[in-house]
Amino acid sequence: MKKFLFIGLVLLGGILVMANYQDIFDTVVPPNPEILNDYADGSSSNLFDYSMKVKGEVRNNGGHGYVIVRATAIQEGNEWERTQKIYLSSYETQPFEFVFDEVKFLKQDPTYRLETFALGSLVE
Repeated sequence: MKKFLFIGLVLLGGILVMANYQDIFDTVVPPNPEILNDYADGSSSNLFDYSMKVKGEVRNNGGHGYVIVRATAIQEGNEWERTQKIYLSSYETQPFEFVFDEVKFLKQDPTYRLETFALGSLVE
């Protein structure tokens, strides 16, 4: 009798875990962000005030949580950095946008670099 009770409890536990797998995944697994697309343009510029706007989308392939998107603008050896903290549910996609007013108009074309990681993870 004890053997059947033990087997029944193990089966019941397995069924509960499988029935709530997505909720368990969302809360236990850390976020795993990835940048889906990105581009930069001068749409935030006007006649006398040049700037570069970096836009894109980030998707979370892990559990719920905060992710960090970091953008770095580079022009003639100078670098400027912006970060954004975004809360993403599991498999949610959100847009991001950064404006760099530091870039200059009549200099080398600015470039940019993007990276994303879960809040609290170590990135060097």
